[in-house]
Amino acid sequence: MKFHSRLYLLAAVCLLTVFGATAIAQDSATPEQPVLKSGSIIGRVLGDDGQPVANIPVFATLVGPARTVRPRQRPTMPTQTTTDDEGNFEFMSLSPASYSISADVPGYIVPPAEEATGIGVYRPGDSVTITLIKGGVITGKVFNSTGEPLTGISISAIRVGDVNGEADEQRIYRGWPPRFEPAWRTDDRGLYRIYGLIPGSYIVQAGRTGGRLDSRSSFSEDAPTYYPSSKREAALPLVVRAGDEAVGIDIRYRGEKGRSVSGKVLAKAGGNPNEYYPTVIALRVAGTDSLVSTVMIGSNSGFELHGIPDGEYEITARRIVSGASESDALAQPRPVSVRGADVGGIQLTLVPLALLSGKVVLEKKLGAPACPSPRKSFIQEILLTAQRDEIAIRQDVALNRLVPRESSAPSALGDFSLRNLEAGRWRLVAQLPDENWYVRAMTPDGKAPVAATARRAAASPPINLARNGVTFKAGEKLTNATIAIAEGAASVKGNVAAGQDAKPIDKMRVFLVPAEKEAADDVLRYAQTTTTADGGFHLKNLAPGRYLLLAKPMRSHESSDARPVAWDQVQRAALRKEAEAAANTIDLQPCQRVNDHKLSR
Repeated sequence: MKFHSRLYLLAAVCLLTVFGATAIAQDSATPEQPVLKSGSIIGRVLGDDGQPVANIPVFATLVGPARTVRPRQRPTMPTQTTTDDEGNFEFMSLSPASYSISADVPGYIVPPAEEATGIGVYRPGDSVTITLIKGGVITGKVFNSTGEPLTGISISAIRVGDVNGEADEQRIYRGWPPRFEPAWRTDDRGLYRIYGLIPGSYIVQAGRTGGRLDSRSSFSEDAPTYYPSSKREAALPLVVRAGDEAVGIDIRYRGEKGRSVSGKVLAKAGGNPNEYYPTVIALRVAGTDSLVSTVMIGSNSGFELHGIPDGEYEITARRIVSGASESDALAQPRPVSVRGADVGGIQLTLVPLALLSGKVVLEKKLGAPACPSPRKSFIQEILLTAQRDEIAIRQDVALNRLVPRESSAPSALGDFSLRNLEAGRWRLVAQLPDENWYVRAMTPDGKAPVAATARRAAASPPINLARNGVTFKAGEKLTNATIAIAEGAASVKGNVAAGQDAKPIDKMRVFLVPAEKEAADDVLRYAQTTTTADGGFHLKNLAPGRYLLLAKPMRSHESSDARPVAWDQVQRAALRKEAEAAANTIDLQPCQRVNDHKLSR
């Protein structure tokens, strides 16, 4: 299996710069800042036939780095290496951090990994195996009403769902800033070929892929035409699987003039008024995350989107602000109806988003024995994520798309910043790089509380970010949060054993509940996970203590990343009552690893 190198790195970096991508500070070490030690990530790239892939580029990209306070700084380029004849690669002298690892071979894809808070994140000392599979292909011809081929017209394959046509969690062009799937063009025969598609359902669009007029194109004012020759609402979806090639996907171009949508963006507050901040306007099909047109303008400027077909839309705007101490500004979506005429006079008011920042503190008990560990972990390898807590919002794809689920990594000194939070209640979630660590406390005031006791539980409890979350108004800042990480975590691995008369269940949820009464409302002492196909489960990063274990059937409508039950006070109390009735107790000592626990249901 032979591949030739082909790099798109420069283009990718340019796109990240244009859309205000995360920039990474590279300040030299100070006397107060520890010098980072080097490390390596090794791995191998295999093809879908199991054979090594030689002499191709592999990239290590930082996940969740803190943004620089210096405006307009270019993003740090990914670290690059090349596989050898056996497909092996090694990244050496990496700073302690979290990385995503990717390989680049035209036409081939890596099966989509989990979000950046789970599988797909690697740290120095890890070993990686990347399996490349051949992406799907859509090919065909574009011609006009008389059958003549059209040359140089843009073609896009827009993913609208999984291979069953249903919306799924592998939507790779979700979130902000908005962007189109890569645009292709027809050749001098009117032919096009789109390759490297991940499995899913696609509609194919000929024509517009942006909002600006293009004097070099005779199609820039036209409304798009969708396969086979229709408007978007009548587009025929195509199912593309890995390695499949959909041929003869010919489009008869309608050549209908589109409408224009125009207006002005006003900034309510936030950001430095003397700085230039790019503002992105996005027009989507109403009630969906399907992007129709986008354009980037300067602050407090007018905008125009061209080539818009008749339909019902939502329009919004976002101002991209550089700097870790400021958040972007967002205009809430407003409806736009295009019916036979241009639409003008739209006013979008930008309102600053909220910010949560503070410090991660790694607590070390003097004299306490260290847990055995195969590698040394660093505080800057932790990943922090803010999750919107309102149930209705978590389930609303149209609202979730406005704020990307970006992770943040603390600096070597523990400072972190989570930007771009909409008004509402949020929860902090930490992914830890070391099984010997656990989150002991989260507070908003820079003070980590001492461990709970019965006497302290009877007194007025302190504000607790883990138990209550944090509720923001538009543009608010909480800048003194503290996350206390302690050493000595335990873990439990085992299987859910079915009773003699029990019917097999595909998936179950396993809950860990603190047995101590005084810890009943300590949300950080609760844990939950979903069993594997064979009933296995693994709960880790647990505070030492006495626990109750409970296994419950997973409901058909529940997802594996459902909102933790312990976040809700009523559900937490009900869960505790069930766990007490089941009476499956376990005592976990510091650093203990339970590897074969049998849990009955």
